[in-house]
Amino acid sequence: MTRPWPWTALIAAAALMAVSTACYDNDTGRTEIGGAINFKLPVFPETGGNAVQIFTEMHYQPSYRAQEGPRLHPPADSVPIAGKELRYSSLDEYSGLTIPGVASRAYDQSQAQHLYDINCQVCHGSTLRGDGVILSLWPQTEDGTLKGPIPADLTSDITKSSTDGDLFAFITLGGRQGAAARIRDRKSTSPMPQFRLLLTEDERWTLVQFLRGQISP
Repeated sequence: MTRPWPWTALIAAAALMAVSTACYDNDTGRTEIGGAINFKLPVFPETGGNAVQIFTEMHYQPSYRAQEGPRLHPPADSVPIAGKELRYSSLDEYSGLTIPGVASRAYDQSQAQHLYDINCQVCHGSTLRGDGVILSLWPQTEDGTLKGPIPADLTSDITKSSTDGDLFAFITLGGRQGAAARIRDRKSTSPMPQFRLLLTEDERWTLVQFLRGQISP
C-alpha cells in the first residue's frame, strides 16, 4: 500500500517543479507558468531562522515607527464635521483676529498646560525661553554654535507685542518664519511644524490663551 506524501513534501515538490519549469519569486512566492498560470507558493528565504515561511503577507508590507513619515493627512479640501477653517492670505488678516468667544469660555488652564507640555515644551522649554531638551540634539558648528533657526524665546518683547491673531498664525503655520513664508506659498526653513495639520483650531486658540497668560506683564 502506498502511503500518501505529507503536505510539506507536496509543497516542496511543487516549489521545486515551479523553480525548474516556471518563474518563481524567491521573496514573495509569486509563481508564473507559461504566462497563463499564476499562483503563490511558500517563500523559501536564502537566510533566516525558518526554512519555509507559509504566511508571507506580514513580511513584506510597509512598516513605520511612531512619528515616522510618511504621515497620512486628510484629503485636500476635505471639510471637517465642525466646518472648514478659514485660511487667510496675509499676516495682516491674521493679526486682526481675536480669540473666539467659544474658545475663551471653554478655556481650562490645566488642559492648556497639557497641550503645551505635549506639543511645545520639547522645543520652547518649561520656561518658554526656547531652551527645550531638543537643543541637546541640535546641529552645531565646530565652536558649539547652534546652526540655523532655533526655537523662539516666547518670553521676548517681540512675542509679548504680538497680537492674539499673530500668535495664532505662528502656531498655525510653523512659527514667525513659517508664517511669513507659507503665506506667500514659499518653502519654509523653520523647524517648527504647521500645527494646523496636528491640532484643531480650538486647540490652537487654547495655546494662544495659555501663552498670553504666561507672557503678559
